[in-house]
Amino acid sequence: MKYFFLPFLVLLFGCTKTETTTPQDTLPPITQVGANTAGCVINGKVLVPKNGSQAIGGSAAYGLKKTQGMNFWPNKNDYWQLEIANKKDTNGSGIILWIKNMSSGNGDYLVGQSNGELYAFGSNNNQIIAGITENGISKTYWSSPNSGLIKINRSDLANGISIYSGTFNCSLYNKDNPTETIQVTDGRFDINGLTLNN
Repeated sequence: MKYFFLPFLVLLFGCTKTETTTPQDTLPPITQVGANTAGCVINGKVLVPKNGSQAIGGSAAYGLKKTQGMNFWPNKNDYWQLEIANKKDTNGSGIILWIKNMSSGNGDYLVGQSNGELYAFGSNNNQIIAGITENGISKTYWSSPNSGLIKINRSDLANGISIYSGTFNCSLYNKDNPTETIQVTDGRFDINGLTLNN
């Protein structure tokens, strides 16, 4: 009987409980090589793009997506938009950067009042919009005049490569409760427009 208990005790006390933890999201480095990376910190929480799936099937719902107007090249005289979103998790959040045009070239683009409209609709200012979901509650945040900066460090089309790199930060207000604000810091993106989502 003692021989039966010895292996049992070794098995019982030799086992340890393994806890699985989800690794913390981390920001990618700031680069200018077309790495297709992006991210920022929103009120202390890291947001990096994560792909999800469409509700009805079909192609992936991409967490990093760049859009630009048909007349953007060659003079960059059209809108440019970048979406950074967590489309994988139920409480995923996202942020959209929108520049009216980049005809001024690389440099600083002051963030203005958002009217909640993107693409070519209306006479939009440079703006940032965020959708934040916490505990199943979604809120929309808009930029206000002089509330932040989008810095374009690289935007070129050469040798079959279209690269957009930069940094951003801003303060946004809840469109339904303007006294509630969030801080977006440490924003960065490095996009190869010809290979993104391909």
